[in-house]
Amino acid sequence: MRDPAMPPTIDFTHHDFEAEALVVRTDFSDDVAWRTVVDLLHQPDDNGFEVRTFLLDDRAFAGASPADVISAAAAEPALEVVFLADAATMTGDHPLLAVSTRSQELEDGDMELDRAFRLTPPNVNVMHVNLAIGHMDFWEFAYHAARATDRVLRL
Repeated sequence: MRDPAMPPTIDFTHHDFEAEALVVRTDFSDDVAWRTVVDLLHQPDDNGFEVRTFLLDDRAFAGASPADVISAAAAEPALEVVFLADAATMTGDHPLLAVSTRSQELEDGDMELDRAFRLTPPNVNVMHVNLAIGHMDFWEFAYHAARATDRVLRL
C-alpha cells in the first residue's frame, strides 16, 4: 500500500529518457507562471536538437522534495537527471531545479558539487541532449552553475 504522504511512482510507459527530459511540477500556486515555463521549455533549440519533454503535471507531486521525486523515479535506470518546477521556478526567469539521480564520483583534486542546481528553461534541452549523447555529464553542468554569481546555469 502506498503512503499517501509520498508521491506516486512515476509511470515511464511509452517514455524514452534518452530522448525526453523529465520535468516534474511540484508547485501549483501559479498556473500562469507554469504555462510560461512550459512555453519556454518548448521553444525551438538554437542547436537544431529536437525539444522533447515529459511534463509531469500531477497534483500528487505538490510540495514534493527532490528526494521524493528521485524516489518516485527510481524505477527508470536510464534517467540521469530530473527537473523540478518548484516555487522558485514560478518567479523571475523561471529557473528549474536540476537534480542528479546519481552520486558524484570524485577523483583526486575534484571539487565536490551539490547534487542539485538551477538552470533556465531553455537550458533543460541543451543539458538533456548533452547527457543523452554522453558529451557532458551532470557534474560539468553543476560546476558551471556553481561558478555563476546567482548559481543559475545560463548557457
